[in-house]
Amino acid sequence: MGNGVFILSRSAALVEQLRLQLSPSYEVVTAESVDDAPVQTAHIALKAVIAHLAKETLNGHSPGEFLGTLQESARAAPILAVVDKDCPSRLSSLARQVASRCLDGDVDAHAIAELVSQYPSPPEDLIFCLPELPYKAIHGATRSLVTLTPAMFPMLDELRVAAAHDVTILLIGETGAGKTHLARLIHELSPRAAERFCTIACGTLPPDLIESELFGYVRGAFTGADRDKEGKFAAASDGTLLLDEIDVLSLDQQAKLLRVIETGEYEPVGSNETHVSRAGLIVASNFDLEQLVHAGTFRTDLYYRLNVLRFRLPPLRERPLDIEFLARKFARDHSERHGIHIDALAPEFLAALRGAPWPGNIRELENVMRRAVLYCRTGTLSVADLPSSLRHAPGVAEPSQPRAESLEARVGIIERQIIEESLERHHQHRAATARALGISRVTLYNKMKKLGMLQ
Repeated sequence: MGNGVFILSRSAALVEQLRLQLSPSYEVVTAESVDDAPVQTAHIALKAVIAHLAKETLNGHSPGEFLGTLQESARAAPILAVVDKDCPSRLSSLARQVASRCLDGDVDAHAIAELVSQYPSPPEDLIFCLPELPYKAIHGATRSLVTLTPAMFPMLDELRVAAAHDVTILLIGETGAGKTHLARLIHELSPRAAERFCTIACGTLPPDLIESELFGYVRGAFTGADRDKEGKFAAASDGTLLLDEIDVLSLDQQAKLLRVIETGEYEPVGSNETHVSRAGLIVASNFDLEQLVHAGTFRTDLYYRLNVLRFRLPPLRERPLDIEFLARKFARDHSERHGIHIDALAPEFLAALRGAPWPGNIRELENVMRRAVLYCRTGTLSVADLPSSLRHAPGVAEPSQPRAESLEARVGIIERQIIEESLERHHQHRAATARALGISRVTLYNKMKKLGMLQ
């Protein structure tokens, strides 16, 4: 689509002046509200974003939320901020950290157009665009949640409301469904956004250490406690604490958590001194807590206390419309990160992704896309770039290839498959892969080179 310039301004006069200066050379799209930015910029390769920041710019958004949406819409394009005298001070301050250039509001349109012309032209963004389907999005300062799944639309509206208030929020979802990402987004949308975000994964800790990690301990509380140590509730201070995998807490630990939620009070291990937590709390579980209540492993009173503001993140298999969107996003992210040119995703590739069960959800999809980008040699992601478990799934057609007649050619195909699977298991670590295969790193390198697995 050529070079595009997105103008965000509620000043019709400024928009018209800029359009006159830019239209001969660029494709210009405009919006009065940042809410329209994702739609307006979805199908255009942006050279620059011009954001006119004035008193009425926020239109109900917090400065962090406004700039987060703007950054998401700009993608990698530079942001040029035109700051009026009546621009809210917080917005002006954050804009100077985000924007490539901040200009005084009195600058003329010709000077702005001159600055835009100095930015490098963007490549065509062929692999990532928002499909022509209804979608909903919420944006924080550093992250967003975008979905094309209509069943999730009400949840996003409710999340925005919940984040604006000082309440405990419960997130339910399978492993890899995005609970930690969503918790950080909620924090960024909350009044606590400027404070710390802390997280503790209870499932990774021995049961006897969870309480001291949460509440801290005093010197002499147990063997090895040679000094006082603050817990996560104290470390979070006025920020937000994500308590992940709460389903592993014992009934006694659940009782202490219930007390903190209701009163804010707790005692460090080994201490009789009561502390008061000021942190906002988000709790997450991989399992439906109601089932754990029926099984007798989760307290009924805590369940009903948490179930007031409860949000269920559907697994990826229930979000088929989101799979292609996320795949294109991950393809672009990892192609840029690893410097590998990707300009298209083959239809068979996308069909294989849509037909996969995704037990690891979004985390698994991202890992698959990272692998596909690393192995792609043609600029187009194809079925051949997928792990064998997806290549050989029912209904997935392998790309047509010349039949390997010679023994050497057949052995090469098998060798490549074995090496690919071993690399995937060892996260592309060649030394570990070589050890697992019982060969030297040099031998592995030579085999990969011979099989066309190196650029």
